[in-house]
Amino acid sequence: MLRLLSFAVLTAALVAGSVWLADRPGQVFVEWLGWRVETSVPVLLLALLITAGILAFALRIVLGLLRLPGRWIDAWRERSLRKGYQALSDGLAAAATGDAKRAAKLAGKARKLLADPALTAFLSAQSAKLAGDGDKARTHYTAMLDRPETAALGLRGLLDQALERGDEVSAIELAQRARLVSPSDSWLAERLFGLLLKQNRLSEAQSLLTAAKRRKAITGARLSRLTALAYSAQAALASEESAVIALSKKALSADPGLSPAAVLLARALIATGKGKRAAAVLEKTWSLHPDPTLASVYLEIQPEEEPLNQLRRLEKLIAARPDDATGQLVGAQAALKAKVWGQARKHLQLAESLHASAQTYRLLAQLERGEYKNEEAARAWEAKLANALPDPVWLCGECGQKSEAWETFCPHCGSLDSLSYGVPKLTV
Repeated sequence: MLRLLSFAVLTAALVAGSVWLADRPGQVFVEWLGWRVETSVPVLLLALLITAGILAFALRIVLGLLRLPGRWIDAWRERSLRKGYQALSDGLAAAATGDAKRAAKLAGKARKLLADPALTAFLSAQSAKLAGDGDKARTHYTAMLDRPETAALGLRGLLDQALERGDEVSAIELAQRARLVSPSDSWLAERLFGLLLKQNRLSEAQSLLTAAKRRKAITGARLSRLTALAYSAQAALASEESAVIALSKKALSADPGLSPAAVLLARALIATGKGKRAAAVLEKTWSLHPDPTLASVYLEIQPEEEPLNQLRRLEKLIAARPDDATGQLVGAQAALKAKVWGQARKHLQLAESLHASAQTYRLLAQLERGEYKNEEAARAWEAKLANALPDPVWLCGECGQKSEAWETFCPHCGSLDSLSYGVPKLTV
């Protein structure tokens, strides 16, 4: 509406001006270099207008010609950048699939077209890494530190190299530098926490968790778990029972299911003559996370106890998780030791229904020999071992390797808190 009104006003002004000039034609005389021109004012104005238009058109053509080389150069640069970014993305895809030769070729093409070492350094580093040239990869990762946009990625690459070399001191330094660039990176925060924990720099690890919580880099259940691990590690190094108790309690407060912390606390309580409190701690943790180590420590409360009394006490522990095969096997072993055959059979039948493992059938065979001296029945149970399910063991969730007991770091691949008590996957 406003544009229409403006057009109407402009048209009216032009018409009024034209009428005004037509009523007052006037005369204009121009004499120049022997030429004499005589005309009216409206004609002169029209001639000037046409001349101005011609000059403006000519000027536009001249300017267009002058700008043509610059436009051609800009178009060439744009094509080069497009090809460079295409080579960069294709090269990253090749690196991801492990095609070292193609990745190296595309990295060279991207470097040539983009002419930005910091931008193409990651692809160059990946291709060098695939080719097994660690020094060259390190050079490219270092080049990435020149740009704030790629500094975090470069530091992570250098960190991975330090970890591959087993240089944990350098890895900690690099991780700390990377944290300054990316304080909200959860992977980086947890990696640095693990390195500090492994080096027994426990106060630094605790401070890191506080900072990570503030930045929301680590939150929720994972933050609680790592906090429990930090306190448990401090408790394991403490020399006085009072310190072990205090730190273990903090660990269990953060994660009540952390059985190593429960073991530390229970043994410290046993050492100070507080067996009932130790039993309560073990029973609570068992109800959350059944672990044979807890049952072993449970028996340490009264080490000289008769087998029958041991069985009676263990029944209370097992009752907290009657649906767990591990507890039923613990009860069966105690009952076999006490020669309470009926109770042993009850536990083993429950264990078989929950998880028919090899250990279950071995104990059933032991029961037949112990109660009835029935070798034939014992062999019948042992015949089932060939098709039995695997016994529960400590397994690493990262590398899949077995361990004898829980450890903070997997003894095979070094992963933090990756061990869990469970059944190995069956391989076909």
